[in-house]
Amino acid sequence: MNPNLYIEVPECLSPEQLKMMCELEIDAFGSDGSVDEYGIIAIVRNGRLIWLREEGDNRPVAVCELMRDYKQCDLAYIFGFYVRSDKQGRGYGRILMNHVFDLVRQDQFSEISLTVKPSNVAAVKLYERMGFRVAEIRKDEYGVGSDRYYMVKSLVGD
Repeated sequence: MNPNLYIEVPECLSPEQLKMMCELEIDAFGSDGSVDEYGIIAIVRNGRLIWLREEGDNRPVAVCELMRDYKQCDLAYIFGFYVRSDKQGRGYGRILMNHVFDLVRQDQFSEISLTVKPSNVAAVKLYERMGFRVAEIRKDEYGVGSDRYYMVKSLVGD
């Protein structure tokens, strides 16, 4: 990994960081799935917020919001995953995802999953290259016309 890059897993957020996260969410997802301040706080306190940081930049270059599946305790669920719009196309998503895999393996997860908009071709390709497969298509997952691929990756023997 680039020596100027590092991983940070905040356990709480300052008001400035919370505002920054809301702005990054809007940048990444617009009105189509961005998490508000209440959701971000819940993720930080009850899941994991994972940042890929670059020295000299006060905002993360990539973000992963991670939760545990309640019904299948060895399944980690990526609630949100994105690279800042001004940093896309530089391999940051792959770098962060590899760190996420390491973290969830350390926490004894055997699978990891996520949902992604089928029209988000770049994200779907990244996830497929990282070993995810489409397990199902969820019609109207986030409302009428808001379909998602549900993608899963086994971490066993990987």
